[in-house]
Amino acid sequence: MLEPEFETLVAMDILQILFFAGLAVFLAVQLYRVLGRPTGRTHEEHVREERERAAAAAAAGEASATEIDAARPASSAFSGPAGEGLAAIAQADRSFDPNSFAEGAKQAYSMIVEAYAKGDREALEPLLSERVYKAYDASISQRESAGQTMVTEIERLRRSDIVEASLNDNRAKVKVAFSAELASEVRGPDGKAVEGDLTLLKTVDEIWSFERDVTSGNPNWRLSAVKTA
Repeated sequence: MLEPEFETLVAMDILQILFFAGLAVFLAVQLYRVLGRPTGRTHEEHVREERERAAAAAAAGEASATEIDAARPASSAFSGPAGEGLAAIAQADRSFDPNSFAEGAKQAYSMIVEAYAKGDREALEPLLSERVYKAYDASISQRESAGQTMVTEIERLRRSDIVEASLNDNRAKVKVAFSAELASEVRGPDGKAVEGDLTLLKTVDEIWSFERDVTSGNPNWRLSAVKTA
């Protein structure tokens, strides 16, 4: 029979063995967690990092381009005699584009000439300033009172050039020189021509002034003046 002291020593030895065995297992697990992982990046991680890096670079590039565009003087995009005025308008209204405006002006020319001849006030009203509309309305009323009608045919629009532009306060003004070949005549109540001749073409050279408040939510430009070129 073992002595009590001997039994105590044996129990202590077993506990120490179990303790160190457990410690060894714990250290082995920790070493595996640290050393057992691959030291390099996997292919998936590499692809993901490259994708994230490319996305960040693209975002930075777009931001830089936007900042450069905002800082670039608008005058660098325009040239010609009206360049400075067009640049001022573009600075006040970033949606303004001279090429788009020029195309719109040509369409407005045809619409206004044809609507005036037909006496179509509804078509004219949104295209004319208040002063010009009153003048056109008075002329149409005079024709109507006399029982007259007007016919105008535009054969060709030979020229449509922006010749002047300005910005005063918030009022933008652009002048366009038009040169058109057209035929026109006014007919009496009996349908016979009393003025003009629809069979004869004539060249009409005029400068039309268009205006718009650049702070307005209405994008339409209105004809504010017409003069012979």
